[in-house]
Amino acid sequence: MKIAITGSSRLAGAIIDRFNADPIRIEDTVNKNKYDVFINNAHIGFSQTNLLNEWFDAWKQDSNKLIINISSRAAFPNLSQGYLYAAQKAALDHMADNLTYNSYKKCRITTLNLGWLNDDKLSLSYDEVCDTLEHILNLPKHIEIPKLALQNSHNYLEVQEKKNAQIGSKR
Repeated sequence: MKIAITGSSRLAGAIIDRFNADPIRIEDTVNKNKYDVFINNAHIGFSQTNLLNEWFDAWKQDSNKLIINISSRAAFPNLSQGYLYAAQKAALDHMADNLTYNSYKKCRITTLNLGWLNDDKLSLSYDEVCDTLEHILNLPKHIEIPKLALQNSHNYLEVQEKKNAQIGSKR
């Protein structure tokens, strides 16, 4: 299985290492036919929504293809005070839902809405996200998980307080 991924974050690095994925840049022209899976990870403005549309147009009639969007729990209403970031992730989620439920597509689309990633006891680890991706990649082709929220089970308000304290200390 040949995987392409956008982004240079620690998460992208963990995915590249685990799955021997090819890192691609948002602005690159890519031969999409040489890949089986596209992991839409790089977040720059609304670029993920545009990339979803681009890869979907190329793959919509191929049941062997899988698009995985890395979104955020921030896409859900009332969860994030990073308003523009939340709107960008919500746009990605909305586009994925429209393509999943309002088209005659054959490719599969999964959107992962991730909670905080920071490798501490209140967050998800990069390995946990990769384990989830591995499960999705190994599903039979007739099974699709359109949307999955993945977060640490600690109390959400405690997680947000710790996250805000860490972000505030870095400013």
